[in-house]
Amino acid sequence: MLLGTWYAALDNSGRFTIPVPLRPLLQAGMIITRGFDRCLQLCPEPFWRGLAQRVNSLTLSGADERWVRRLLFAEASVLRMDDQATITLNEALRIYAGIDHQAVLVGMDQYLEVWSPERWQECQATLVAAAGRWTRRDWDMAVSLRDGFSL
Repeated sequence: MLLGTWYAALDNSGRFTIPVPLRPLLQAGMIITRGFDRCLQLCPEPFWRGLAQRVNSLTLSGADERWVRRLLFAEASVLRMDDQATITLNEALRIYAGIDHQAVLVGMDQYLEVWSPERWQECQATLVAAAGRWTRRDWDMAVSLRDGFSL
């Protein structure tokens, strides 16, 4: 599981070190691409394969479906950690996410989101402000719709 929040310093070329606890889950390779909220998605290869399969099952005739494909696939790239457990974010992805000298890696269980510290702070503020809206009924409905699980 990819859990927690991690801060990583980037060098001038966009390279940073993967935190030690995350390395075993990303060691076999990963894909990085644009995320939905001006962040990046860093996916272990097995998760990416499932995501890509679901996206590829969407119709080609729908405009929204084509936009999802473009968002996920057009800037996606395969990454491998080097011997120092570093990876490099390419410039196009850094610009998209507004990442400069520091990145925030946020565990989403099966993948990581990679944020600029400023955008992550905005996201955190939104989460805290909205937390009271998640009543037990809403939570039960959201979870049960997702996978049949209920609290």
